[in-house]
Amino acid sequence: MESTIVKSGYAEQEILGSRFFGYAFPVSCREEVERHLAELGRKYPDATHIVYAFRIGEGGAQEHFTDAGEPSGTAGAPIMKFLHSREITNILVAVVRYFGGTKLGTGGLVRAYSRTAQMAVEDAGVVPFVKMVEVEFAVPYSVISQIRNFVGSAGGDIIGQDFAEQVTISAKIPEEKLPELEEFVRNITRGSSEVHLKRGS
Repeated sequence: MESTIVKSGYAEQEILGSRFFGYAFPVSCREEVERHLAELGRKYPDATHIVYAFRIGEGGAQEHFTDAGEPSGTAGAPIMKFLHSREITNILVAVVRYFGGTKLGTGGLVRAYSRTAQMAVEDAGVVPFVKMVEVEFAVPYSVISQIRNFVGSAGGDIIGQDFAEQVTISAKIPEEKLPELEEFVRNITRGSSEVHLKRGS
């Protein structure tokens, strides 16, 4: 069963003078990955290496890693291997290294990066992965609170509201709950509104 994280995690360790700072971030798109990496670049401008691996979507449909200047296969690759072994998706794991003057060797680097990544993910806490879809629908003002309650109880989130003659609501909801939402919206609006999947969902 696939899993993911819903909050950030952090870990650090020192090995033979080298300092490793591990971060795990929940992400759902490449733009979020780039934003977190840019923030780490600003936070650690003088770091020796900023290594990362990410997986996005069901089955890790998008995934990428980099060794960021470390010997090939010793940094990003073991982080990705860990994410695969735990079937974790919608996650970015980045490890910042400050070189301490003593080389760790190939095996030492693999152990250091994979362990720091594992500690950061454990700090975040792993939960079952639920595929989400983005939907949009318009409803009368009088039923907004009921819609919010339904979406929240279904494990979804309201991500946008456009107020006009009616309220056009954008929401993210677990894919398995979509039929229930469609029926709920039809019933509460007496058939006057339909739920539409947004493109890319």
